[in-house]
Amino acid sequence: MSAPVASTQRRTLGLIFLTVFMDIVGFSIIIPLFPHLLDHYIRTEGSAGTLIGSLNSAAEWMGGDTVFKKTVLFGGLLSTLYSLLQFVFSPIWGALSDRLGRRRILTITLAGNALSYLLWIFAAQFWVVVLTRLVSGMMAGNIAVASAAAADITDEKERTKGMAVVGIAIGLGFVFGPVIGGLASSAQFAHGPVAGSFGLNPFSVPAAIAASLALLNFLLVVKFFPETLAPERRAAADAKRPSVFDLATVRSSAVRRTSFANLVYQVAFTGMENTIVFLTFALFVYSPRDNAWLFLFNGACMIFAQGLARQLVKRLGQRKVIMLGMLIASVAFVCVALIPTPATGTPSPAWSETTFYLGLGLISFATGLILPSVSALVSLYSDASEQGRNLGILRSAGSLARVIGPVTAALLYFHFGSHFWVYIGGALLMLPAIWVVRGLPDPESEGLKA
Repeated sequence: MSAPVASTQRRTLGLIFLTVFMDIVGFSIIIPLFPHLLDHYIRTEGSAGTLIGSLNSAAEWMGGDTVFKKTVLFGGLLSTLYSLLQFVFSPIWGALSDRLGRRRILTITLAGNALSYLLWIFAAQFWVVVLTRLVSGMMAGNIAVASAAAADITDEKERTKGMAVVGIAIGLGFVFGPVIGGLASSAQFAHGPVAGSFGLNPFSVPAAIAASLALLNFLLVVKFFPETLAPERRAAADAKRPSVFDLATVRSSAVRRTSFANLVYQVAFTGMENTIVFLTFALFVYSPRDNAWLFLFNGACMIFAQGLARQLVKRLGQRKVIMLGMLIASVAFVCVALIPTPATGTPSPAWSETTFYLGLGLISFATGLILPSVSALVSLYSDASEQGRNLGILRSAGSLARVIGPVTAALLYFHFGSHFWVYIGGALLMLPAIWVVRGLPDPESEGLKA
């Protein structure tokens, strides 16, 4: 590769990283706010005649006898709504980018995201919040399009490098977004009638930050992002994009089993991820600011694991590293499950918070080991001509897990009124996942290059 071409590739990969990072930061700003946001709308407009009033009545009919149980259920439904729309629309945006070019689709989806966050600033009523999640979920094609752009500018030997750039941007975005959201939660534009007349709410400042990031991202793409898919290549790219429903047609049984194990693990992980801020509220009465530091700690554990994973892979191989991560996760899920929920008005035992941080840190550490190794394993099991398709199916399996995990965890939490079965369920899901990975062939023994 010539120096000018290499320089252009590095610049474009840098822009892809920035685009994905800013997009994930903006999306994840809302995560630490969920319990307090939903509690706010239930208490201010949870009467008949409103959307949340109708949901409130349905939740009470189902046995939701406390505001907390309702917030858990509504949080799971909102997360699942977003993930379901993302699962449906990402392949559509990806296919459109194959026909119309990456840059044009990125500008459309980023503009849609900026609009959704702008609506959130003025969300005086709950139905507006739901509308913002609808719009944001429908526009969540940025990651698929950015991944395609990275594939456009890298050859088969460097494809892993391009995907790693996207993966690192996603990981860092999920670290910094919740931290920004938690720290910004205590700031407000105005109070009283002035705020109400403009539809401002207690969460308008985090919403404004998300909107500003989305707008800046849109402007950066319009101004600097090059089109990576040449017009003459668009006809060739116009094909059905891979999804998890294509898993049965994958030739390699090892790829199919790896994707299934990844789906099972991510159902457990996303269930935990969706309930964590509700759990901290129930156990320790955490504020969004407290949750910000928890997410920073979890992110540090994940980044540390990703750095350590390379050394472990050299000694153990990808397959055993995945099994090790899943074993650690199963122990961590049990640790968190055994933390008792205190009675109303009484503090948690002194050891609870330390155990909680240990458990969540180990789950994040395990995830940092598992996810890069799963992608690498699928790549090693795939022929050069099938790598892009198989990795696309793997990502689609992860997207489906984000649909299943949050709603399942929310329903378990809602039904039992405790986190115990959510986390015991996560531990139990590790058993079939470990069994599947244990039966996979070692790429090294198959003569494949690690």
